[in-house]
Amino acid sequence: MHWAEKIAEEVIKRNPNKAEYVCAAGISPSGSVHIGNFRDVATSFYVVKALQKMGKKAKLLFSWDEFDRLRKVPSNIAKIAPDFEKYLGMPYALIPDPHGECSSYAEYNEVEFEKSLKELAIDVDYKYQAKNYMSGMYVDGIINAIKKRKEIYDVLMKYKTQDSDEGEREMYYPLNVYCSDCKKDTTKVICSTDDGEELTYTCKCGATHTVKVREYNMIKLVWKVDWPMRWGFEGVDFEPGGIDHASQGGSYVVASDLAKTVLGVEPPLFQGYGWLSIAGLGDMHSSTGNNITPATVLKVYEPDMIRWLFAKYEPKAAFSFNFDDTIIRHYSEFDKGYEAYKKGETDEFNTAVYDFSLIDGKDTVSKVPFGVLSSVATIVDFNPVAVKEILKKVGVEFTKQDESRLQRVKDWITVHQPNKLYKLLNNKNVEFYNGLNDEEKEAVKKLYNYINENAVVNEKDVQQFLYSVINDEALTKKENMARQQRFFKVFYNLLFGLDMGPRLYLFLAAIDKNEYLELLNF
Repeated sequence: MHWAEKIAEEVIKRNPNKAEYVCAAGISPSGSVHIGNFRDVATSFYVVKALQKMGKKAKLLFSWDEFDRLRKVPSNIAKIAPDFEKYLGMPYALIPDPHGECSSYAEYNEVEFEKSLKELAIDVDYKYQAKNYMSGMYVDGIINAIKKRKEIYDVLMKYKTQDSDEGEREMYYPLNVYCSDCKKDTTKVICSTDDGEELTYTCKCGATHTVKVREYNMIKLVWKVDWPMRWGFEGVDFEPGGIDHASQGGSYVVASDLAKTVLGVEPPLFQGYGWLSIAGLGDMHSSTGNNITPATVLKVYEPDMIRWLFAKYEPKAAFSFNFDDTIIRHYSEFDKGYEAYKKGETDEFNTAVYDFSLIDGKDTVSKVPFGVLSSVATIVDFNPVAVKEILKKVGVEFTKQDESRLQRVKDWITVHQPNKLYKLLNNKNVEFYNGLNDEEKEAVKKLYNYINENAVVNEKDVQQFLYSVINDEALTKKENMARQQRFFKVFYNLLFGLDMGPRLYLFLAAIDKNEYLELLNF
């Protein structure tokens, strides 16, 4: 059974007769949303899919926590807006977009992420929390929290190491009040009426105001109270979060306690998930600008593949997006698994993985392997017509549907692996050839003669020929592998002036031999 199906069964068990189940996710648009945040969405998305597979009505509710305060200026924003620090303490939804493209800083980051979710075919019911708070939607929850502020304080103190302080308890308010003058949360509530309908606050900017809570739309509950309040308001049945949320004293643990003991809300089923990283970047954080967005990943990974990666790993399992040769392995695994899935040869778990991952289901069209495309595309500057002609020579059909994968190969190589931009030398690499020993020179001569004498160079035949020239039957497999590496390095240097190159036998068979033959003629 797939992990999402196990969670779905538990969700149904907790509330078997609910008309529609709500699986939630939420992100604060503190910067460009990174691919790690997508796990929050993906985990809930697959539980929704599992519930629907079981015949239940379910939806994915996604909250933009855009009424949170700006805590830190991301490094990429600081470069284009050096004075952006002046907005620290203001809610994201009220900060201007430094790019000048959207109505707010929040909206710019939201639009970017929502576009990726659309490409990934993730059906989402969006909730914009600045709009919800400022419309008065949560005002009853705010007033209730003001009236129960001391009870909330007592619960919060259970999870802190310091002792409770009566004076602090008396003055505690679980609120972030944004000042009407400076729009920042550098405020302090100094008193409120017993019914929670009115409060007075002061601000570091010098302002002091008494406001009617039902009329003043710049008040937000603190996170650990806001979260359980919305669980009850939205009827959330399941919500994932980072594994830190479920630790002792973590947000989910504290919020669940507050939900049950103070707010009268049943906490949703929770699933912690592991962190994602990008090779060479470490952990990703939107607030620092150190991230790779889903849009960036979509330039090299197909939507189905991204969905597949998140579906096949248990939520707690950490994994990385690597923009090195790992991507070829990912594509190969995905393609191989898809072919088995179409034939009905996958086990129960992997069948569910592909059920959840494929946007077009079993009608998804098979494509030319990513590794094959990356081996030949650079030689013809990624030209689809030329790639089609090359692959035709080796019996591989390249159709219109393969062009999107070819584009991803191009983006992967040109942006992330420019060292793979292999170009044939204009002239013979005489200097390198002169440094070869007699055995290596003899191998070059044999390869030249073989290519020259055969009108048609077949990929399989040239592969067998190369290994017949390189391998020595008297040596072990390990020793022959070392010879292969040495001789392939010789051929690559004579063709490209590099120690590495495309898949050699595919290249020699696919490319017109007249384009490279003279480079081997000594």
